[in-house]
Amino acid sequence: MPYLRAPVSFVLLMVSTIAGSAPATSTNAQSMRPGDDFYSYANASWLSSVSLPAREQSFGPTAMLKALNSERVRKLIEEAAVPFKRKRDPTVRKLQQVVGDFYTSVADRNAIERLRLSRLRRELDAIAAISDRRSLSEELGRTLRLDDGSNTSTEGIFGIWIHQGFDDADHYLPHLVQGGLGLSSADSYLSGENAELARYRAHVARVLKLTGSHHPQLPDQVISLEAAIARTHASRADTDDPAKVNNRWTNAEFAVKAPGLDWVAYFRTAGLSRQRQSLVWQPSAVRGTSALVASRPLAAWKAYLTVHLIDHYAAVLPERFSDPQAVTTRDARSAARALTEASLGEPIGRLYVGQFFPPKSKAVAMDMAANLRGAFRGRIENLAWMSPATRSKALLKLDALRIGVGYPDRWTDYSSLQIKRDDALGNLRRLERFALARAIAKLDDPVDPGEWSALVPQVPGAVINFSPNAIQFSAGILQPPYFDPNGDAASNYGSAGAGMAHEISHSFDQLGNLYDARGRFGNWWSEVDVANYQTALAPLAQQFGALCPRPAMCLDGHRLLGENAADLAGLRVALDAYHLSLHGRPDRMVGGLTGDQRFFLAFARRWQKVQTDAALQHDVETDIHAPGRYRSNTVRNVDEWYSAFGVRPTDALYLAPANRIRIW
Repeated sequence: MPYLRAPVSFVLLMVSTIAGSAPATSTNAQSMRPGDDFYSYANASWLSSVSLPAREQSFGPTAMLKALNSERVRKLIEEAAVPFKRKRDPTVRKLQQVVGDFYTSVADRNAIERLRLSRLRRELDAIAAISDRRSLSEELGRTLRLDDGSNTSTEGIFGIWIHQGFDDADHYLPHLVQGGLGLSSADSYLSGENAELARYRAHVARVLKLTGSHHPQLPDQVISLEAAIARTHASRADTDDPAKVNNRWTNAEFAVKAPGLDWVAYFRTAGLSRQRQSLVWQPSAVRGTSALVASRPLAAWKAYLTVHLIDHYAAVLPERFSDPQAVTTRDARSAARALTEASLGEPIGRLYVGQFFPPKSKAVAMDMAANLRGAFRGRIENLAWMSPATRSKALLKLDALRIGVGYPDRWTDYSSLQIKRDDALGNLRRLERFALARAIAKLDDPVDPGEWSALVPQVPGAVINFSPNAIQFSAGILQPPYFDPNGDAASNYGSAGAGMAHEISHSFDQLGNLYDARGRFGNWWSEVDVANYQTALAPLAQQFGALCPRPAMCLDGHRLLGENAADLAGLRVALDAYHLSLHGRPDRMVGGLTGDQRFFLAFARRWQKVQTDAALQHDVETDIHAPGRYRSNTVRNVDEWYSAFGVRPTDALYLAPANRIRIW
């Protein structure tokens, strides 16, 4: 599993679906033994009734849930855009006003076309007035953008992410991230002339002409400058290596370590003058881009800033300023809705929760999380591969883990944000300033371990932050078909519970080993623990490496190891948690099935999927997760599955007790 954010977070979409408690009813399922192919046994009815939609490569309940949430969000936005449909509650009404008026302003293409570039004239004049390195540095400081925490590349020459440091769990620190490219990646500039680069060069030339810059050499100068910036960028491997990104520089050190940019001027206009130090995520990019400020002609930088200013606000500018080949939709409403969702995720999420995630949902999910924590405690206390000293540290980390469900405990206050129905560009500009100012203001506050990072409630997913030690599960995923607060507990634990436990387990594997209970960087396992863990994992790699979905299409057991181990941990821990939830009561029957049977069936139904052979081939070659059929059949390593379904030694999935993998 790759590192995705600092000090390291993973944005993970849990591809799981809850099943109903009823058994499969097709003839194939009735004649099939669960011990031969549990995935087919559990999913026969669904598989026989679902076909792949046209133009889709894969399809399953996850796709259906995303479509459902998309439709819900569409209605929330469009209802908020109608003033008389807004709620009387002042807090909700303000959120609807912000969301609805923002959407209305962006959807009003006629008003946008009439304004032309008049609302950007001040910024364009400031760029034109750049006369020296200091004024250039000031303008570059104004391009500082909030990064989303991916830390790979951002729109301005640098992005900023406010987060706790690697070594200090008490204070927020600005994380400076590489950026400045108009194309999607540095490789687009460095692989020689290509169609993407040619298209972008034409776009740059067109934007410069539209803004009054006619010099024929300027487009090539902009491309050359961006290519030079691209050459300074750190590789993805270095960007994902916490040992290489943990670089604290004081403000005074920037001028020495990265000469060229006037850092005093940059930090002043960026709003970071009061901050005494920053974490430099990619030093090569900071050094290299800073040197380019001094070495490249001002004319090239001014043209570059002009193009990037226009591109940044293209969604709220006349259509002629957009790249015609990059426009994904000509439907004004769809485009406006997409920008509204991207810009106002939390306010939309709060409206979403008000309609689709009632207090009972949060209460039931919190009870599940508490039982999962208790089950993890029981498992950790008995881990054979973990030494006593390390086990104590793991239990401290478990106790400190913040598990958030549904939505944040504290919402952002948008009461001071001014959004107008007839000012799309102004709205976007004010919203960006609001968000940046709010982020920078956190530098004066102690770290809040319970803060939600990038995840918004309406998006089906989970985020695990190794630093701080926290994990969140959105309201968008804690709903049918994943989770039903009024439904069967066994099915809830087998699906959503197993998914939650899967993600939590990463806090205690070789990735989680890099961060302690407070999210500080540094291994907390001993060398013996590492060796023991690798020994325990080896049979799992061998088990999955022997599986071949098609002839000559076999799984890479080593690449899949981290996620397969988490699947097994999630399955075992969720089953324990389900049993804890019974509080000693007997396992009741529902629809002729025991609780354990319903649990395992729900687990197997998490992975329902139909896909083309090409999509399957791609997944086998690139995905860090095994195909769903094999994730479902992980049950073969759990003793309780054998007793629940009467699995016999003659069944295809049968493993002798000594061969069942027991990492957790």
